[in-house]
Amino acid sequence: MKGLIIYVKESSFNAAKQILIDKQVEGITYFDIMGQGHLDREATERIVQGYKTGEKYTPEFARRTRIETIVDDDKANSIIEALKAEGDIHGKVFTFDVTESHEL
Repeated sequence: MKGLIIYVKESSFNAAKQILIDKQVEGITYFDIMGQGHLDREATERIVQGYKTGEKYTPEFARRTRIETIVDDDKANSIIEALKAEGDIHGKVFTFDVTESHEL
């Protein structure tokens, strides 16, 4: 079994989720997170007390979505290739071996 941790921009979440559904992934967990890394951070307008200032700034941390799933070894590569082939998805995928799991 392989664990996949997928980091994508918020706007890419639905496309990534659809690929996982199409690949018949049974369990998907996602988190809305803030992070810093190599992905671009878009400049936004600063708002003070409800008023737009016209001033642009780049936030230190950017909003991202973290998706986690556990899949069979043979599915992992096909999922990663499908995510890469989708032009609208920008992010990173981390894989790890899952040697044990326990039902509670």
